Amino acid sequence: MKMLRCLPAVFLWCSPVLAAHSPGAEKEERGAYPAKYMLLESSSRDRQSLSTPVASYVDGEGREVALIGAIHVAEAAYYARLNKLFSGYDVVLFEMIGGEGLQREQELRRKLDRSKPLGGLTLEEAREWNRIVEWRRKSAEEEKSFLLGLLGSVYQKLSDTVGLQTQYQSIDYSAPRFVHADMTLEEFRLAQARKGESFAGLMLKSFLSSLVEKPRAYQPNEFGLMLDLLSGNKKGLKNELMRIFANAPEDLENTVILEGRNAKCMEVFDQWGGRNVRKIGIFYGAAHLPGLHRELVKRGSRLRNVQWLPAWSTLKEVEEASGKSSTD
Repeated sequence: MKMLRCLPAVFLWCSPVLAAHSPGAEKEERGAYPAKYMLLESSSRDRQSLSTPVASYVDGEGREVALIGAIHVAEAAYYARLNKLFSGYDVVLFEMIGGEGLQREQELRRKLDRSKPLGGLTLEEAREWNRIVEWRRKSAEEEKSFLLGLLGSVYQKLSDTVGLQTQYQSIDYSAPRFVHADMTLEEFRLAQARKGESFAGLMLKSFLSSLVEKPRAYQPNEFGLMLDLLSGNKKGLKNELMRIFANAPEDLENTVILEGRNAKCMEVFDQWGGRNVRKIGIFYGAAHLPGLHRELVKRGSRLRNVQWLPAWSTLKEVEEASGKSSTD
């Protein structure tokens, strides 16, 4: 069960190419940001809301920049709100290791109609689509391992049980304003090789860290979590996972998956800084935001405000259950 303590890392570190709330929950306050990049609001153990930040900055020339934190599995309403939010930016820099061809893939997928010859595509588009499918197949084969296979099954089980959606399923990456600002898969592999890192090694490090009892650290109810998972107790599972995510370990300093990718993001940001762009959004996993905040401050940007968007919530579920029982 302690393996489940590592899952927050998967949800918050990275977005690989593979993972309704109360009105008052959307707050405009800094809280502990940027030291804290997840906000857990709890009136009781069965009434909780987990939010990610949208931190707004302005530089000396009046250009607006927003760091938009993401959790890679969340409620549909969260992603719908993000898609609407993105429309207010001239450009949105997004994370996804190996996601440089994602926009074109989504464009072709939308045009695809298998009832028509060539799937409704032109000959050149059909060839391009076949190349994408083949690349996806080879990448998936190369990335297979026992650990990632195990994590993938747990990941899917949690998503299905808790009734959530993945970021990849829900975000419209085909929008023209979206710009890939992450490493290619080859860049990521080479950078990890140079540092002697691996994804499995980082997961093992996180797992071993979870075995050490830390003073005042949150200790998950592992037996209750397993019971909730096996019984399909959606509300109980969501509440416990929210507490785990809000207390996720922070042990990725000087790693490629965090700081190396932050550097890549800021490299792309600097390229866009010389263009006539007035509003830039940076859409990255919430765990990346403290480091990206420091980089923006170094470049002269000033934090103006922080808005917290609920990603997971059991507030409405409790209210609905109470309303139903009162009318029975």
